[in-house]
Amino acid sequence: MIFQFSPIQGVLVLISLFFLGNRIIKYIRKERTQTVFKLLLTLIIWGGILFTSLFPALVHAISRNIGLGENMNTLIFFGFVVVFVILFKLLSSFESLERQLTEIVRKEALKDL
Repeated sequence: MIFQFSPIQGVLVLISLFFLGNRIIKYIRKERTQTVFKLLLTLIIWGGILFTSLFPALVHAISRNIGLGENMNTLIFFGFVVVFVILFKLLSSFESLERQLTEIVRKEALKDL
């Protein structure tokens, strides 16, 4: 049977739907802190959790077929991928801030001349 349901899965489904709905509403309202990257990252992470909680047997079969073994190994693998994506985004943000700070310092130094 592919579809199984337990109380824990119900809680995970509700939490996932809450976070997905919250982020989609923020994106539709065009809130200042909301970006396409945050929306996509939320859809991937919480969508994956929603899918995993609704269809654990299917996820287990897929993870065994691609050679990852158990569900926990699959989640850990995807967790590492998400962490690396977030680190890359943070690094690019730091580089952008560094460039902006350099521009400000240059303008201020030239203003005093």
